[in-house]
Amino acid sequence: MKKVLCSIVCALCMLQLSAQDYPNIPNPGFESWDGLTPTGWTTHLYGDIVNINLEKSKFAYLVQMDFATKTADAHSGDWALKLQAMTLVPPRGPKVTMPGVAQVGAAGEFVIDYSMIEAFMGLDSFVVDWTLLQYISVEELGTVANIFAKGVPFNMVPTAVKAWVKFIPQEGVSDTMSVWVGAFRAGEPSYIMWGDEPSAGHGYAEFSDRMNEYTQITVPLEYSSEDVSCDSLVLIFVSTSISAPKEETVLYIDDITFEFDYTSVRSNEKVNMRLYPNPATDYMVVSLDNQADLYELTVYDVNGKQIKHLESLTGDARVAVNDLSAGTYFLKVQQAGNTTVRKFVVE
Repeated sequence: MKKVLCSIVCALCMLQLSAQDYPNIPNPGFESWDGLTPTGWTTHLYGDIVNINLEKSKFAYLVQMDFATKTADAHSGDWALKLQAMTLVPPRGPKVTMPGVAQVGAAGEFVIDYSMIEAFMGLDSFVVDWTLLQYISVEELGTVANIFAKGVPFNMVPTAVKAWVKFIPQEGVSDTMSVWVGAFRAGEPSYIMWGDEPSAGHGYAEFSDRMNEYTQITVPLEYSSEDVSCDSLVLIFVSTSISAPKEETVLYIDDITFEFDYTSVRSNEKVNMRLYPNPATDYMVVSLDNQADLYELTVYDVNGKQIKHLESLTGDARVAVNDLSAGTYFLKVQQAGNTTVRKFVVE
């Protein structure tokens, strides 16, 4: 997946939540718009490309590419997002087609020499010669990160992202749309850079089948660590092939939701414990066979949202649950590098 993410970086550089409405994911149904941009999203690429090779002169060429259109052709509600590639036609050099990109959160502007765009054109997106980066100045490199949204605050643990889409390439022409999602935790960069993967969770999927009618797609998240906590989420939709973007391809996006199944998060079940009473009303006792090593426990609701966290525990732990609403919860216990997840009920 890192190679694919590098492709996204190259392409960009070279130029009803599920039955509930969670406040820390903006505008999942694209009902709110600020001019040409859906509220809470970045769907444009703005910046100055500085060309220093035109008759020994230096000038700034303004780039303003808006990939999004507000459309009434929605899966539900009044509006949806229509996403398409755009072509940059500079006063010098070949034209460059950029895939339509929609990313949650706010992104900034960039400054980069146009000769770098020329250098990257025609490269196989899966075999990128990163030695070309030596020609980018420190100042330019510093602005490259600006084209990535920093994500949005997010403290849940989704196991998949879903969206209703229509993917319509030109008749008789094959194309591919893609989706990338990353769940980040504190201390990590909250933007995609050089293909680094977040340690909390990530998912990537490509779709090539033509979808003339709204179809729900699913992008599973993989958690490579037992610590699945996160505090921010990055979500990116790309309308067309990164290596060969096509302006004619149209991607409609609506009704982004999340799937939560905490039991699917990797658990090696090596912490032997008892959990009682279950169902619980006022309190619950967690009793581990290994009474010597410190342990920590975390309580999640069925949506993967962290409810309680206790650490540096020894012996039996008495956990109050009288402050929780009636329902199903998950308890994750970590001790000496081992993890177990158990389900319990509050009445």
